[in-house]
Amino acid sequence: MSDKRSALDALSAPEKAAVLDELLTAQPDLRESAEAYAARLMKDAERSAVADGVESALKWLDIDELNTRADHPGFGYVDPADAADEILDEALQPFLDDLQRRAGLGMASAAAEVAAGILLGLYNCRQGSSETLLEYAPDYAAERASAVLNDCAKLSIELPTAEILDLMPEWAGLLG
Repeated sequence: MSDKRSALDALSAPEKAAVLDELLTAQPDLRESAEAYAARLMKDAERSAVADGVESALKWLDIDELNTRADHPGFGYVDPADAADEILDEALQPFLDDLQRRAGLGMASAAAEVAAGILLGLYNCRQGSSETLLEYAPDYAAERASAVLNDCAKLSIELPTAEILDLMPEWAGLLG
């Protein structure tokens, strides 16, 4: 057995993407198989994993970033709540992009699961605890949940409303 590591295993994600692009260019007959695998991968969305990801992304942001954003020497003062919203939005954006991507590919079921996961993650962040950015943006979770619901309506994504209401009873007015 060889002690030599695999070059493929050592590649970063962007490097692996470049290898795949080159391989598909050199061997176009592999494109159909790659497309099928990509579609299978995109169709799988786990609500709880998305919710955990959203919650972690929003709750564990470094509060010191708030000081950096709120005080821009030469550019004036930025309200801490506005700075917190901006930082939180940056953390939430990859999840919203994933929702748009799956909806754009016509993967309604996967998009609905991602949307439900985003909503559940936001719900779990609705009470910002002290020493987190959410403390500075007390309405953040509900406001972004409303925006996600609007996005879902525009994208014709049907959410599992009964399930969501069971998981998020305090947002019945927002979700109902």
